Amino acid sequence: MNLRLLHRRLSVLMGLTGLVAFSGGAGFEPLSTILVGVALITALFRHPGPETALKLDRIWLPLATLLVVRALVHVFVIRDDVVIPVVHLLFLLMAVEALRPLDAVNDIRLYALSFALVLASTAYRPGVLFLVAFIGYVGVGTMALMVGHVRRAAEAHGVREVALGRRLVGTTLALSVVTLTVAGALFLALPRVSRGFAGRGETAATSIVGFSDEVSIGQHGSRIVGNPQIVLRVEFPDSQPSNLQGLHWRGRSYDRFDGIRWTRSRDLPPSSAPASWYQERWDGRVIAQRIYGAALDTRVLFSLHPTLRIESENGIQPLFDNAGDFVYWGAGAPAYRSISREGSPPPDRLRAASDGFRPSRRHYLQLPDLDPRVAALADSLTAGWTSRYDKTTAIQSWLRGLTYTLDLPATAREATLAHFLFERKAGHCEYFSTAMVVLLRAAGIEARNVNGFLGGEWSAFGNYLAVTQNQAHSWVEVWFPRIGWVTFDPTPTGGSGERLASWYWPGRFLFDGLQHRWNKWVLDYDADSQLGIIQRWAEFLEPVAETGPTDEPDGRSGPWAAWLMVLAAAAALWGAIRILRERDSIPTHTKLYLALRRTGMSAGLEIGPGTTPAGLVSRVVERTPAAGVDASRLVALYTAARFGRRPLDPTDIEEMRSALRRIGQALRNVRSAG
Repeated sequence: MNLRLLHRRLSVLMGLTGLVAFSGGAGFEPLSTILVGVALITALFRHPGPETALKLDRIWLPLATLLVVRALVHVFVIRDDVVIPVVHLLFLLMAVEALRPLDAVNDIRLYALSFALVLASTAYRPGVLFLVAFIGYVGVGTMALMVGHVRRAAEAHGVREVALGRRLVGTTLALSVVTLTVAGALFLALPRVSRGFAGRGETAATSIVGFSDEVSIGQHGSRIVGNPQIVLRVEFPDSQPSNLQGLHWRGRSYDRFDGIRWTRSRDLPPSSAPASWYQERWDGRVIAQRIYGAALDTRVLFSLHPTLRIESENGIQPLFDNAGDFVYWGAGAPAYRSISREGSPPPDRLRAASDGFRPSRRHYLQLPDLDPRVAALADSLTAGWTSRYDKTTAIQSWLRGLTYTLDLPATAREATLAHFLFERKAGHCEYFSTAMVVLLRAAGIEARNVNGFLGGEWSAFGNYLAVTQNQAHSWVEVWFPRIGWVTFDPTPTGGSGERLASWYWPGRFLFDGLQHRWNKWVLDYDADSQLGIIQRWAEFLEPVAETGPTDEPDGRSGPWAAWLMVLAAAAALWGAIRILRERDSIPTHTKLYLALRRTGMSAGLEIGPGTTPAGLVSRVVERTPAAGVDASRLVALYTAARFGRRPLDPTDIEEMRSALRRIGQALRNVRSAG
């Protein structure tokens, strides 16, 4: 293949890998990414002539000017994120340079533009796609630099075609492996100073039911559809809970109902139980959770109820609001450690809870104007029961006898609580939680609606619970004096058993596990992570203790990280050996000839890239005729072995070494005498 064409294609491939890297960081922008991608792919196969390139310049220059003006407006007028406008300018310039004629000397510009694109992607939180693209960029970039050097050397010597052997390609690949391994080692040795840097590109997500500051039962005329986007990844450092599908990941509570929507009152007084109640009066075991959340449009920290405390792991500031919900200050996706109690107090203790502090009755017994049948239903369901626990479970049991469905009511008239309770008797979780809270309040029991996620799907590869938007859920919390808010879920678990459908391509959890580890060990890498790696190495190198088997996971991922580092070190060692062998594979007669050239240049002889072996002898003879015989003999042996395929024996090699020493001495003598 023509060296110019090969070099251009490799340079364009650098641009393509840079484009993929940026998409893996900032996200895929359809229009601009597709346009520059088409231009780069076109440049792999077609290159315009000088006249066409001149016509294209008349289009590129005005567009580039507009993009520069746009970037300046974002900096000085709008004062927002300037990275994307600058990247669009990079896109244009890279497309322009890729579509230059082959004889254009623009390789340095293509290198710089593609590298700037890779660098721009690090301003965001790049994912695993960035890692793959970066590895490809290093490999293609190393090959492009090598071919570019060969191209320039060939053009300087007037050579049009140069055969690139497999050994040269293999050595270049080995150099790429060494480069990547050294970069990884430096990254591990130098942890980031500011952990949890969110960067740009954090796109707020909302749940399928609309997780925000309100919950509505007013949707109608359609069906709730599935969305497998992961919003929480939960690790259990101590032990895994027994019922993963029954875990309620509590997020937001709502006290005010207007007949359609649940919202939070702004004047809500403190309405949470003291932490000591949950620590002393709840019997469930303590569960530690390490939670990695997506950036939702409402800054809520999800956790199992009751939550005893939350500790930030990436610089966010957790806050405990009046309702007892955990929110946070800070940018980006939250990562935190939550300590909770499992389960709830036993029924006997809940039945006995009757006297004591109660939260604001104005807020937690508030009801809008309702159909009179609602109050009558509450009275009939709770008649004969004296404790609030028995009244609560009676209402819950009745609601669980209705039907769960993802089909929304057909019309707005049907999207009401009364229609759900007395006519349709089917709905999704928000209907059930709304109905239970309203019936409880009608019976004089303080209750509130709660929104969050239910259960999740266990990722065996990542050893964590993946909670997706499909698990968005609503349930109820009921107040018990001297105990606090207790969870009740009236949504049926039997019956049709219909739930949001999930779709997963076969490697979904494998890819998400890689993404999770990338976030933990690369994006959020700090001194604590570095210490953890050192401890893993210490455990890996220690003899295995003879301990009995255990059924409970300890939250560790095993020695896979140590084995991965061993594999990387082995790859780097292979690359270094390959490079050293390639260097040592140069024949001795060639090394001696090259040494003669260096000796001549050190003595001031005019020896350039185009100087032939015969010309080299002439330069030596001109400077010192006494060395002419030795120079002629050394060059004759070299040319016989290099071009005549004559094998040289040890005597010939020693003769060449002796001649080189005498030539060097003669040239030094002449230079000293001069």
